[in-house]
Amino acid sequence: MRIKAAIDARKESGSDIVIIVRTDSRQAVSFDESLWRSQAFADVGADVLVIDALASREEMKAFCEIAPSVPKMANLLEGGGKTPILNPTELEEVGFKIAAYPLSLMGVSIRAMQNALIAIKGGQIPSHGSIPTFEEIKEIVGFNSYYEEEKRYATNMDQMSLQNGTFKSSKE
Repeated sequence: MRIKAAIDARKESGSDIVIIVRTDSRQAVSFDESLWRSQAFADVGADVLVIDALASREEMKAFCEIAPSVPKMANLLEGGGKTPILNPTELEEVGFKIAAYPLSLMGVSIRAMQNALIAIKGGQIPSHGSIPTFEEIKEIVGFNSYYEEEKRYATNMDQMSLQNGTFKSSKE
């Protein structure tokens, strides 16, 4: 019922949201139940299907074979999940169209931060080539785009301050 309500709300609002439906029934009930639920979700109009905790490549393939016109998403919890970790090419071969590796970026970031802190504690600082410059960081994080957008909404006083190289809000 919630999926149908979301689909109706999308239609009524004219929005372009994607409705991704996930079931945990593989682990809580059975693999067959998770396939049945996924088919039911597809029948009611889900845009993308996810079964959490698929236990084998065979289960992954069987999942991808139901409702062939609805894309399947693999949720691959690196280092501790139930679903086998396959690379993007292998996932595509099995039938997945979307993949989430939810811990990869966070994990490598944490490890890099730990290594940097160990180096700093040991009296070393990261070399210039191993970290982005401050200008690169501002671009990567989106500060420069934000500053451009900020100019668009600045008042006349704010514009004068920006042109002089300082920023003092007229609200101060």
